[in-house]
Amino acid sequence: MGSGSGGKCKKGSDVTLALSQRCMESEELGGPIGARGGLFDAKWRIDQQLLENYKKILKTNQVGRLISLEGTEEDAQHAVFFDDDKKLLWLDNKDRPCFRVLAEGLKFSWGSSSDYWEYPKKDFGTKGESITVAKLRRICWFEVWGIMDNLQMLRTDTKYEVSLELKMKQEAYGWQVPVQCYFVTPFSDLKIDNKNFDTEIPKDNEWKRMILGNFTVPSHPTIDEDDMIIFLLRQNEGRWKSGLVVRNLIIRAVDN
Repeated sequence: MGSGSGGKCKKGSDVTLALSQRCMESEELGGPIGARGGLFDAKWRIDQQLLENYKKILKTNQVGRLISLEGTEEDAQHAVFFDDDKKLLWLDNKDRPCFRVLAEGLKFSWGSSSDYWEYPKKDFGTKGESITVAKLRRICWFEVWGIMDNLQMLRTDTKYEVSLELKMKQEAYGWQVPVQCYFVTPFSDLKIDNKNFDTEIPKDNEWKRMILGNFTVPSHPTIDEDDMIIFLLRQNEGRWKSGLVVRNLIIRAVDN
């Protein structure tokens, strides 16, 4: 596996701006993730309030707001939907906030075309609940990208691991050439890896967590409203590819 890194990610750096622009760009490649300005300001104001409301929602067991985490490797019973039901929030057994950005909150090259992607409902956990996943039909120019911008909800003095949960169908093909992975946060260096999907993701139709990177939130972080976690996966050598299923991006606290 090849890897490399650049300098510390600063707001306004060339790397951050380039990845941010890629995540916001053309409708042709799946549409913008969101707009800056009012949308980000509104999210910023509700971050802390949402975190405070989490335990209240658990105690009242509000129908439609919770989903079971049983059978998902997490050490919590339930998670709360937020951000138009595109994200999940839970507290682990050390009371540390953790997150999932569901497939509906990610972006995919040609993602709006049913010729290339479909979005079926699949079981989540062991309680008979389901979420939408992204299933690749076939594609040449492969990209998956996304952001997490609710950074005020992260726990300070805490290490977080970021991974993409995916699987390969037994009939998958075309993944011999490595996929480039770009990962950057306001708290860590730019990380560039080559991910060998053909060998790292068994064709066993089982969910696997592919680690994209990690970061540690400092004791007194300086977080601006346009800071975000950004990742981009890309493979465009021209070979037809198929058989990949993407479930969500996971941002979870881990022990040092």
